[in-house]
Amino acid sequence: MSSTDRRPFVPVLLGTEIAGYGMARAFYEEFGSTCVVYGTFGLTPTANSKFIEVRVVPDLLEGTRLTEVLNAAADGFGDVVPLLVPCGDDYSVALSHQMDDLDARYAVVCASGDIVDRMNDKESFYQLCEERHVPYPKTAVTDGPTVPELPFGFPVALKPSDAPAYRAHPFEGQKKAFVLGTPEELEETVRRIYEAGYPGRLIIQDFIPGDDRNMRVVNGYVRGDGTVTLMSLGHPLLEDYSPMAIGNYAAILSYADDAIYDTVESLLGHSGYRGFFNIDMKYDPRDGSFRLFEVNPRAGRSSFFTTLSGYNLARYAVDDLLDGGVLEPVRATNEVLWYGVPKCVVRKYVEEGPEKRRALELMSQGKCGTTIFGAKDNNPKRLWNMAKLWVHYVVDFRKYFGKRDLS
Repeated sequence: MSSTDRRPFVPVLLGTEIAGYGMARAFYEEFGSTCVVYGTFGLTPTANSKFIEVRVVPDLLEGTRLTEVLNAAADGFGDVVPLLVPCGDDYSVALSHQMDDLDARYAVVCASGDIVDRMNDKESFYQLCEERHVPYPKTAVTDGPTVPELPFGFPVALKPSDAPAYRAHPFEGQKKAFVLGTPEELEETVRRIYEAGYPGRLIIQDFIPGDDRNMRVVNGYVRGDGTVTLMSLGHPLLEDYSPMAIGNYAAILSYADDAIYDTVESLLGHSGYRGFFNIDMKYDPRDGSFRLFEVNPRAGRSSFFTTLSGYNLARYAVDDLLDGGVLEPVRATNEVLWYGVPKCVVRKYVEEGPEKRRALELMSQGKCGTTIFGAKDNNPKRLWNMAKLWVHYVVDFRKYFGKRDLS
């Protein structure tokens, strides 16, 4: 189907954070679209934007409220197709389980609930990796304060299987993930997590040695017929180290690697999954493999690096759901530097080496960019808020970078 035959549409995004802004910007740059963005509360990245209409519904994720709100809004779109895209884990999970009750006028970029649950739950995801012969870290699981006997040594990584439930039960010293060097540290941390009321399982993993430079991230899209139509690979050069943002990427260099693309395609192709995905993996110097950590059932907060490198994410959703799936599958190759923090932070904190030299070259050539600044989205109030966020990153790196764990 040609673009002239395509029915008019409006992107309806779920999530007011940076990931939602990046997706809205992709739709605006590709199609000139103004997006409707729903969220449980307003956040600065999506506020005061010329191409975003924010709709805040505080109880949006409670019970069946999500579909109630969306169904009530369906008439307001008239003859325009509402193209629904979740841009956060909580929204993806909620939508995947309520799609059967959603107004049929919506075109939905989301897999079914059982598939999303399998991808979103780390334990079941590793079972899928086992089935498809995809490397992943050695793993143990506990669903209570007693630590099981581990089939690997220390240090270990500790993370929740259910990230949304974990965030809902805060405690002093809470982090997105932990690197723990002794059995005593592990037992104490597990005890504190469950004492805070966390109801889910905890994943204990063999910690893969190495710093940010060993990480890789893949963004992409799986069409409804099971074809992986886009894969885009990034090499993170720097991560955030503030406690609840540990592991969030701060600078990414895009590149291509067919062996990694082959691995991702074997995992997700014709798996029943549909829509955007975001995969984190790490190079294991002990055996030369890339070990997959997780598949996030949405585009990541740093996924704008894919759009920035010339492979606009929005194009693939529109192709799948409105154009009949005519795009040829793409393995992205273009090189660009994406930064999610000020350039001065990249220059100061990225480790010296060939990747940093290449990043600086791309900066000097103008082959770089970020999610939150661009597209002439220049409302003064928005720019002021984004500038404050930029300063906040500088302060956080000064505070936390020296305390990072390099085990």
